[in-house]
Amino acid sequence: MSAFFKNFTSYLESVKHFRLSHLGKVFSLMGRREKIIAGGLLAILAVSLLWSGRNFYMARTLAVPGNGGSYSEGLMGQPQYINPLLAGSETDLALENLIFSGLYKYDGNGQLVPDLAQGMPQISDDQKQYIINLKQNVTWQNGQPFTADDVVYTIETLQDPDYASPQRDLWLSTTVQKLGDYQIKFTTKDISGPFIYNLTIPIISKNLWQNVSPQNFLTSTNNLQAVGTGPYKISEIQKEQSGKIDQITLQAFAGYYAGQPKINSISVKFYDNGDDLVNALHSREILGLGFSATASSLRLTPNKNTQILTAPLPEYQTLFYNFNNPVLADASVRGALNQDVDRQSIIDSIFKGNARLPGAPFTLAPYGVPGQAVSYSPSAAAAALAQDGWSIDPNTKILTKKGTQLKLSLATNDTLVNSQTAQAIANSWRALGVEVDLTILPTQDLTNNLIRPRKFDTLIFPIKLGADPDPFSFWQSSQVKDPGLNLTGFADQNADKLINQARATTNTDAREALYEQLNNYISQQNPVLYLNQSLYQYAVSIQVKNVNLNILYDESDRFENAANWYILTKRVWK
Repeated sequence: MSAFFKNFTSYLESVKHFRLSHLGKVFSLMGRREKIIAGGLLAILAVSLLWSGRNFYMARTLAVPGNGGSYSEGLMGQPQYINPLLAGSETDLALENLIFSGLYKYDGNGQLVPDLAQGMPQISDDQKQYIINLKQNVTWQNGQPFTADDVVYTIETLQDPDYASPQRDLWLSTTVQKLGDYQIKFTTKDISGPFIYNLTIPIISKNLWQNVSPQNFLTSTNNLQAVGTGPYKISEIQKEQSGKIDQITLQAFAGYYAGQPKINSISVKFYDNGDDLVNALHSREILGLGFSATASSLRLTPNKNTQILTAPLPEYQTLFYNFNNPVLADASVRGALNQDVDRQSIIDSIFKGNARLPGAPFTLAPYGVPGQAVSYSPSAAAAALAQDGWSIDPNTKILTKKGTQLKLSLATNDTLVNSQTAQAIANSWRALGVEVDLTILPTQDLTNNLIRPRKFDTLIFPIKLGADPDPFSFWQSSQVKDPGLNLTGFADQNADKLINQARATTNTDAREALYEQLNNYISQQNPVLYLNQSLYQYAVSIQVKNVNLNILYDESDRFENAANWYILTKRVWK
């Protein structure tokens, strides 16, 4: 060992200019043991340098969303109209939100924000005119420029009855005018508080659609080969020989005005039933799916690969009382029947916790207002009916008052949660002494045979509101007959006054105050019992980040900010 160091020192003194080749000469002078020691020291030095470099890099950089990756989601049913003027199914609306843009959209907190518009509308002093400036850097996914002509064409087309748009009724009292290539004006016949929310409707391309006649509008290939201004564009439609669509693949639109989306591609796969959909998630065939418990019997359990996000929807399972039945015209009877409904038990046992006790439905403050305060108490219900003159007939065991039996029909559709809820309520009322005739029908039969002609005593059916919970269709006295949605026949001048006043101002504070009065008033009258509020369940891979579901007004709104989702990350210097 000493001889080695003597020779090594002598060698170093003779070297004036160090070269890399000298290391080999040094290494050749070492014995086997010295080589092992030197190699170990060099390895330690290399690891230390790498670790220090890593720590230096990590301390001075940030992880930020990067571009790349792909996401797949499953939907039930088949796409038919990926067209904002025709879309109605959840499948079509979900695709629409990925492909198209509106003048405005909702952010993750449920607030209305500009999309194709440049800022919020300029509203005239008389609250009937809305001037909107448009963004000027927007192109359609086929390369054509977006202008005011597209907005005018969209609105005038959906207003034309020949095109049979389900959106038409919302726009009948509105005119649209082009003020310039990037400026438009809407004029409403009357002051309309809800109108601004209409401006979220996605815009279609005049250049693409103007030569499609009304007769061919429903069958046009444009309804599937959709072209929008949104974050994703269709790149492939995969079909079976039968014509059934298996999958639609969308690519990030590089020309998207807000910047190319982070995730490169989104594949939407279509399934016939819920079992196939859930199996596809468990087998990793898809990375996400979503559903509302009110409309689905799907159930999800957490696993290490999937996050389950939850958001309340403005959707309520509702028990309606028909005022055309003289017995139910008595507010005390309705109140007693409400007290005999165990809403929490329905949420726990039937919805498996995928719903919640409802807040007041008519509010501009999403889900933040307390709802009907109805305590479950069969004894209190029985006492209230007894006080009102009802007693059990010893022979029939049915509640009777002055020769009139408390006999009611209870109708609902054949979805699992509605039919099970109806059965639970029927059993509870029967135990109270009410004779209940339970009817469960397919939705279309229920609608045509019982709801439209109002041939029911009590009805369990969901109601679905939007970002603006305008109660006109549900509670205004002019809507007691079909096609109005005032299913109970509740006609009240005080309620009408509050509804009309809330519609006739664009002042949100004033509208909210009027809605609070309306909610309280309707709760006192007991024309309905809101059983529960739907919770949207969204199962999505833990790989997908920045999925914001704080507030949803519709299931399809989950894609409103899909351009900001990401899978991959990159590091940038601080």
